[in-house]
Amino acid sequence: MPTLPRLLLTAVLSFSLCLPGFAAKEVEFVKGERSASDLEQDVDRKGQQVLELVDLKPGMVVADVLGGGGYYSELIAEKIAPYGRVYLHNNRAYLPHVGKEVAARLKDNRLENVIRHDRETDDLAFIDQSLDMIFFILGYHDIYHVDKNWKIDRDDFIRQLKTALKPGGHLLIIDHSAPDGSGTKYSQDLHRIDKAYVISELKQKGFKLIKESDLLVNDKDSREISPFHPDIRRKTDRFILLFQK
Repeated sequence: MPTLPRLLLTAVLSFSLCLPGFAAKEVEFVKGERSASDLEQDVDRKGQQVLELVDLKPGMVVADVLGGGGYYSELIAEKIAPYGRVYLHNNRAYLPHVGKEVAARLKDNRLENVIRHDRETDDLAFIDQSLDMIFFILGYHDIYHVDKNWKIDRDDFIRQLKTALKPGGHLLIIDHSAPDGSGTKYSQDLHRIDKAYVISELKQKGFKLIKESDLLVNDKDSREISPFHPDIRRKTDRFILLFQK
């Protein structure tokens, strides 16, 4: 039987790996170039293709909420340059795992239109009706995850997102799919959530679903194992939903 310290270590590593942008090694970033790590992630995350699904335009103001190391922030920044802005948001619980990557990505003003935005989830501190779009990638299930250092008031959190969006603004959700009809049953331990549940909840909060995509669908994923299991890591069945305020 595993010892208590080993159990605790396993729990910590599992939580760390669920954070977007988590990396076991430091990444090198050069101004004017995308990193080798980001290019490698493109294969499974299909970031460029995801951006083609949304109507990003130069000059937009976008938030990458719980954006981890900033993979999407960098892609967005290129699309909305030169006058648009991206707020790369993380909270205190994320920073021990992604802070070095964020710092390296943004060092020496490498991404001139990306603003580091470290705020707690109970006070996102976005100006009302200031955002054209919010990216919330692989994090929706986490508003149903509870840990010693992690608990989000989901109603208040979603309210803040909605308030920050301009009228007609968009909210992009990507997450690991759970079995149909399971709701939030798999959110705590397996870091997954049922697509239909997300749609229903956000509709109840006043959002309108305007687009779905099967770009990241993987029929080989049983949806009943952790996204960090070696057999499925970075290849989970993921849903893509675009909502409008």
